[in-house]
Amino acid sequence: MLQTHHYTSSTQGLSSLTTLLTTPTASLLIDPPFLLTDAHKLLTWLQSLLTPSNPLKAIFITHHHPDHFFSANPILDAFPGTRLYAAPYVLARIDHEYAQKVAYWTSVFGAENIPAAPRKPEPYPFSFFVLGGHLIMLLGPVVGDCVDQTVFWIPGNRTVVAGDVVYGRSVHVWVEELESPALLHAWQKTLDLIERLQPEHIIPGHMEAGWELDAKADLAHTRRYLDLFAEKIAHAPAKMPVAELYGVFEREFPLCCENRDFFLGHMANQFGEGGTVWEENRHPDVRGRTGEGLNGYLFE
Repeated sequence: MLQTHHYTSSTQGLSSLTTLLTTPTASLLIDPPFLLTDAHKLLTWLQSLLTPSNPLKAIFITHHHPDHFFSANPILDAFPGTRLYAAPYVLARIDHEYAQKVAYWTSVFGAENIPAAPRKPEPYPFSFFVLGGHLIMLLGPVVGDCVDQTVFWIPGNRTVVAGDVVYGRSVHVWVEELESPALLHAWQKTLDLIERLQPEHIIPGHMEAGWELDAKADLAHTRRYLDLFAEKIAHAPAKMPVAELYGVFEREFPLCCENRDFFLGHMANQFGEGGTVWEENRHPDVRGRTGEGLNGYLFE
């Protein structure tokens, strides 16, 4: 029997979710935390769920954002022999910005919270794996809050480990990198793909502690957020002032109370009139990607 468990990082760690898959003979982790403080707490959680009979075989990373892999180091140290993997397209994006991101986030959180050299994953060459006799499929590359993400589909119990393709309804959605209508459209198509799988369970990339997972509600929350983004930003006739744009999303999603300045502040400055753009997070190589390239898996 395969079971799924999830751990919520601290609010400072952006409430990212780490997923543990366990079977009687082997276990696997998806998306280790951002900060070292969260990784050390995660270790205590892992030790309560793992036994010598179902060791941690591997850790997978859904996408290149640092809040989903930077603090894998202490987990790998605690479980020698565990492999750290990502799809080749995820590793390519990690390599593209690794040094810059390590320097930036160390300056924000300090060396006590960010490893000096976060471990990089090995490229995983397959589109599936078998864990304790259970099939798990890697769907990607797909678009979520950034390009080139992997969604994990577990057909046996109809579970999607979504990474930052789906956000829990307690958090604002990271839309700061949707620098073209094609990227927005591609993300919406990824949500369509997940919906077609008819999952019974979705583990999103972010959710505040204390909230229950709800596949339909979290998927609907992400869709509604993107629909508002389309209306107010991507297809709007003119730019709103920064403060007004911030306020629109704050009022529309009143239950999303944490990290507003990070999620809404960066979004409003990126797309609002007169905003200060977060230059350290620009991806000029992504802006020119076409819908055909982003959604090449669709034959419609």
